Amino acid sequence: MADQVTRFRPTNGRVMGALGLALCVVVAVALIVSEPPRVAVGWVLACGFLAVLMWSAMLRPSVWATPTELHLRSVFASVSIPLASVENVVVRRYLLVRSGGHKYICPAISRSLRRTVRSEMKWSGRQFMLPGASEERIAGGRLQTEVHDQHELSYPDFVEQQITQLAANDRARRGIEERSEEEYELGSRVVRRLAWPEIAGLAVLAVAFVVALVISG
Repeated sequence: MADQVTRFRPTNGRVMGALGLALCVVVAVALIVSEPPRVAVGWVLACGFLAVLMWSAMLRPSVWATPTELHLRSVFASVSIPLASVENVVVRRYLLVRSGGHKYICPAISRSLRRTVRSEMKWSGRQFMLPGASEERIAGGRLQTEVHDQHELSYPDFVEQQITQLAANDRARRGIEERSEEEYELGSRVVRRLAWPEIAGLAVLAVAFVVALVISG
């Protein structure tokens, strides 16, 4: 049980990210072959900068869960959230998780703009509200998950329900009541780690690009 990992398939940017990386490689190779080193070096460094940026923004984000923690990997940071502390899970244009009074977002899971607007406009299948009211639902402190027929359940709905169920399971295992002080206190144990390799890579490539331009000029 301790080794069980639930991984959620990313829905955002994978294809474009892979194509972007391939294009950066092709352009870099073309520059090396066709341009003199004095000219090529700077622009190859620029291709490297764009490649790292595309990796961070489109391929790095991911979501997975163990029986005790929810892991969100975003553009420049990774967050580990105790599952029992998860108060709300909502997927709109990004995945938003509320824990310990704080919001954590991850672009790996998202809805299309059309489905986002439809979801914002509809509440419990009966009432309608203006776009943006979903934040009211989040701030209100209770997850409002619509019940869908099994054949109509979209992947973002599945992610919402699955994480919510995993959080409920962890609370039951720990003997913690929903909306309790213990749940809120667990939210203070969230661990946030910056993506230092990506940050350092972008900084080094940016400085090297500027230096190369100055030298070539």
